[in-house]
Amino acid sequence: MENAENIKKAGPAASVDATGTTSPAPAGTDILQNDPESIKFRRDSNTLVILGIGVIMFAFWSIIKLLMQLLLNIKIFPEDLEKEYGPFIILISMVILVIIMAVDVLIRLFVGLRACRDGRGVKVSKAYLIFNVLLIMGSLVSVFFVLQSIESAEGDFIDNYIGLLMELSSLFVSVEVLLAGISVRRYRRRMKEGRK
Repeated sequence: MENAENIKKAGPAASVDATGTTSPAPAGTDILQNDPESIKFRRDSNTLVILGIGVIMFAFWSIIKLLMQLLLNIKIFPEDLEKEYGPFIILISMVILVIIMAVDVLIRLFVGLRACRDGRGVKVSKAYLIFNVLLIMGSLVSVFFVLQSIESAEGDFIDNYIGLLMELSSLFVSVEVLLAGISVRRYRRRMKEGRK
């Protein structure tokens, strides 16, 4: 009867040896509980790893898209814009575009890798969630411009809709990363406070 009371105090994963001494639950075994909150935590952790890989894939998609446009000589800027401002301004605009895309790729790699580590239980800074908000804002702006392009019938029809699909997918993944990341961190904070 006394052992039963000791086990109850030590936790559900506690054990009793041959001498009747109660051993507390090993660190981290509370995560293996099957209450709804723990199940949600495990699901969000797995989701965070998968979504992190998705963010990394979108980073590579940005690089591939730019390389395809350059290699296939696809016009990035409208011809009338080139005639109006001249090749020098277009060249500067191209350099700025490449810099913006490089920053976008670096942010996506940072967010994706940190999300994977956070989902696996490795301690990381919450800075990746802040940068993820920047990705969400960037995706919203991109969706707006693509919709404007579709509405004004500018550019290739198929190209515009593929671009819209990719931007909406990127937006969805980034929002899910933010929600899963916040959920996982809240659970860990509650567990940490519960041990004090």
